[in-house]
Amino acid sequence: MKRTLFLVLFCAGVSFASTSISTVTCSGQTVTVNATAHGLAQYQGFSIQGTSVSTYNINSTAATVAANSLTFTLPNGTSCNGSASGGTIQAAKQIINIGSAPTASGNITINYVMWLTTSKPTITTATSVWSGASAAENAAIQAGTTVEVSGSITVSPGTSAASISTTLTTTYSQIEASINSGFLGYTGYWWNGASWVNQ
Repeated sequence: MKRTLFLVLFCAGVSFASTSISTVTCSGQTVTVNATAHGLAQYQGFSIQGTSVSTYNINSTAATVAANSLTFTLPNGTSCNGSASGGTIQAAKQIINIGSAPTASGNITINYVMWLTTSKPTITTATSVWSGASAAENAAIQAGTTVEVSGSITVSPGTSAASISTTLTTTYSQIEASINSGFLGYTGYWWNGASWVNQ
């Protein structure tokens, strides 16, 4: 059962299908990725790999989205590095089971991390509590475009994997919505007399 739970939670809400990138262009710190029918939504996290310019091989958050393109902002201190071609883009991981164990009562505790995305990044020095996070995933957490939330749930041995997946993906969706609406997303911002900023 543990293996089944791991696979369901790791894949919950995530499409691992990758889409080929035709071109990447950059102006200022705004990067435009052209990828036909990429399927990503605004504010969704993504991972780019294999482009001809390593600067754009990154995990970030889609700022604007069209059917065949999207834009995102490079982390503070990272400059454009020309145009690029090739590579792939795919949705980022959202929920990862970092450990499951039986309890003394016979139930199962599932420890997880959720990787949420935000349009209002807050810079942090943190890295993921999950040892399997890639360098690009940790960089996204440090850049503030990915927000890591840790948690756990305890379920009875007979709980179906589908039920657990529904519980966790519902929780993920609720937290994601709260991060990108209202004032919660402004952690680390300050008022300058005219607006709330973080730069």
